[in-house]
Amino acid sequence: MKKLMMIMALAGGLSFAANAQNKVEKTPAQKAGNKTEHLEKHLKLTPDQTKKVNAILLAQANSIDSLKKLKQDKKTSHLADQKIKKLAQERLDKVLTPEQKKEYAAMKAEKKAKKDAVKKAAQ
Repeated sequence: MKKLMMIMALAGGLSFAANAQNKVEKTPAQKAGNKTEHLEKHLKLTPDQTKKVNAILLAQANSIDSLKKLKQDKKTSHLADQKIKKLAQERLDKVLTPEQKKEYAAMKAEKKAKKDAVKKAAQ
């Protein structure tokens, strides 16, 4: 019985490790496209806004992707990442209407609350 349990645990561990290594990284264009579609759906963007938002998110995704390739220390990388996101947010604020800004802020707050809840549960 112990051998059977050990074999099952080993097989499960190997399966998990194999799946973890097969993670396919999305390109910056795919990331920006996915985010744009999400925002278009939830914020009801106009076609003109959609083009502008996609351009902003593509620039952000390209910058973050380049930053990850530099492999700097975590603190430097985190600060640069925050600057990139802040700049993108400022550009988005110029494109969105006041109602869309409120909805976007609510979406971000909800996402942050979920992330914080997961962190709290993990501790």
